[in-house]
Amino acid sequence: MDRFQRDLKEKDFIFTFELVPGRSIRTQQFSEILRFIERAPEYDYFSAFSITDNAGGHPALSPVALGRVIKSLDLSAIIHLTCKDKNRNQLESELLALDRENLHNLLVLTGDYPFYGYLGRAKPVFDLDSVLLLQLITEMEKGIEIPKGAPGGGNRLPPIPFFKGCAVSPFKLTIEELWWQYLKLYRKLKAGARFIITQVGFSPSTLYQLKLILNEGLTKYFSERLNDERLHKPEEDSQFKQVPILPSILYLQAPLIKALLKGRIPGILLGRRVWKRFQEVGFSEEVALEVCAKLTVIYQRMGFKGVHLCGFPPNWELLKRFFELYHRLHEEVKNKEEVYYELLTEFDDYIVFEDNGYLIEKNLANIDKPLPKKRFSFSYSINNFFHNLFFSRKSPFYSTFLKFFTWVSKKRALEKFFSTLEYAIKRPLFNCHECGDCTLWDFNYICPQSQCAKYILNGACGGSINSFCEVYPYKKVCLYVRVLRQGEPREFMKGYLAKDPPYLPPRDWSLYRTSSWINFYLKRGHFKDEDRGGRN
Repeated sequence: MDRFQRDLKEKDFIFTFELVPGRSIRTQQFSEILRFIERAPEYDYFSAFSITDNAGGHPALSPVALGRVIKSLDLSAIIHLTCKDKNRNQLESELLALDRENLHNLLVLTGDYPFYGYLGRAKPVFDLDSVLLLQLITEMEKGIEIPKGAPGGGNRLPPIPFFKGCAVSPFKLTIEELWWQYLKLYRKLKAGARFIITQVGFSPSTLYQLKLILNEGLTKYFSERLNDERLHKPEEDSQFKQVPILPSILYLQAPLIKALLKGRIPGILLGRRVWKRFQEVGFSEEVALEVCAKLTVIYQRMGFKGVHLCGFPPNWELLKRFFELYHRLHEEVKNKEEVYYELLTEFDDYIVFEDNGYLIEKNLANIDKPLPKKRFSFSYSINNFFHNLFFSRKSPFYSTFLKFFTWVSKKRALEKFFSTLEYAIKRPLFNCHECGDCTLWDFNYICPQSQCAKYILNGACGGSINSFCEVYPYKKVCLYVRVLRQGEPREFMKGYLAKDPPYLPPRDWSLYRTSSWINFYLKRGHFKDEDRGGRN
């Protein structure tokens, strides 16, 4: 067991530190990071150093290179592993390489959408999402079984001792966005996440609500809010309660504040009172350190397991000042309880951001707010009618169509005709991408392959802002928000939570440009398991 895992078990409160490798090892920035890491044992502040994976969607040095240096100094590294530019095979290869380097602590993320790249924007991959990647790693921890037909098929590989965590962002502006964060967190925990590092936020009360819900029972909360006792699973709640939470704290600098105001950093919203504090006194290191130290003391008092420091330059003198300020405030809170409540008043649930040149102040969403009511949608109603008639296993015509499409599948010309017919209908209606493994009815008849920039199948990413997609801010509403705004949201959520296995499997690329109508009846792709096949 390395230091990070040991400290999570044995210490009351820990610190981790995020490193952002640059684009080259031949720069002053990288030399400074190396010197910073080499002096880490001298200060002994941190239980682990996390290393980003192409943060912001920009190309950068692989986190493995720095991880190897950190490991050589007998320190703990947390490798960020993202899905944005690796398919499932490359992700498995990278996990095997991490095992070889003895780098087993992982923060599993969907990842930022690719931005800058050689000769233009890089192609996004997102073959798996964070839930599916966590599930893959869980299988590798047990010893993954090689599929029959593959080289070495039928054999089980030796287990790998990974220790994986996940992220969650409870700092959202609309109730739909917030519900998806909680629901996706549920799937991540079910998939085996063993620690949580939250998104950056400036509302301690919002984060404390997340902690309370996990402590009191996540599935219990869902069952009460959705009025369905079947969703309550005490064994899972007991397990989730033990998962440590580390809130992220961001060291603010002037350019970063401007970027946050303009919504250029996916998922991070600037707190109103924090922003006003900088407006009053101007930017200074002292104010930035003060904000970080106060949040740290508040989170410690709230009972979180530790904090994750982000955005700090690799400068030990600056960090020394931060820890001195933190220890002083911590002693004041211990000696005077009212100091803690005074600190809380310096943060609130409001955020500020710019929208079309206007400065907006808006309250963060509260998970206790009711889900939106069912809205009538003609397109949803007609699609649901035809789905239940032709593509439900409960349909009175199911057995007839099963025989018909089984016969069609044996006639190559007829199979091609039905593929052409299907996509002639679905392209104009759904902007169909001809995946052949259709999940329309799992998303209230909105196609995730064409309507989600990251093609995510198991819950929204954390990058949305005020319901809008991080890739198309203020232009395109997030797919998952749209899903909850049509159909019956409560019933949809119940189906989402009751799904077993607890995830929608990744797209089967062997079915590309084949007929999903035929594949449904022949149980190909994700249709082979009725529990995974949506509301059939």
